[in-house]
Amino acid sequence: MPRDIVLLTDFGLADPYVGQLKGALLRHAPQARILDLCHQVEPFNILQAAFFLGVSRQWFPEGSVFVSVVDPGVGGDRRIILVEKHQQYFLAPDNGLVSFVMQRGGASRVRDVTPAWRRDASATFHGRDVFAPLAARLANDAPTADLGDEVNPHSLARLPGAEPVRNGEVIEATILHVDRFGNCITNLDVASWTPVLFKSKTPSLVVPSVRELFPVVTYEKLAPGELGLIRGSQGYLELAANQQSAAAILGLSSGAVVAISLDKRD
Repeated sequence: MPRDIVLLTDFGLADPYVGQLKGALLRHAPQARILDLCHQVEPFNILQAAFFLGVSRQWFPEGSVFVSVVDPGVGGDRRIILVEKHQQYFLAPDNGLVSFVMQRGGASRVRDVTPAWRRDASATFHGRDVFAPLAARLANDAPTADLGDEVNPHSLARLPGAEPVRNGEVIEATILHVDRFGNCITNLDVASWTPVLFKSKTPSLVVPSVRELFPVVTYEKLAPGELGLIRGSQGYLELAANQQSAAAILGLSSGAVVAISLDKRD
């Protein structure tokens, strides 16, 4: 039985690109089960894609092959890499897309699987012409050693904004994603930062504007107009409002930097 293939792209659904990618996969691995993680990553938004991959991979079976194609450098000098971790496989351009996968504990093995240039491969659509054949070989249980040489995991590109920064009583965080409800998901992971921020009786937002924050467990605990700090389902703290868009209130989008003070600011 072939391995499952999981797709993450910024291709959208208005063009034939996702369909062509799936067609190419089925040509090479006709028995594989192809699953969609997301195709609506904001164009070129590697940080958002890295977040989606990092928080989603645990919900898929062992042996799954993740094909992540958010690739502004397509056709350029960037490598194509294969990460073996958590008993799963991650194919991606070496542009930081696997940053959150690599953050988690556990042994990993990384290979440079950039293939020799193929005359029939498009320089602008490696998802269909390069990633699909590689993924199909993995799905069909080809030995990973046959795909490329092992490289040092520390040589991988890492994303700026993947880690928060603390300066005294002020914590600078990056917005990884704004969901359809307007919740702003930060890079403050619940396990590390809940004890810090929920212990403070007076946390406040200081960038992009000064606002009191209310650490709560559920959205309904927020009064109209209040801005909450919530332990989100994706494992990161969120800025949220009750039946309102926190992103619209604060003018935030993916990649924005916010600052939270542990001291009350007026």
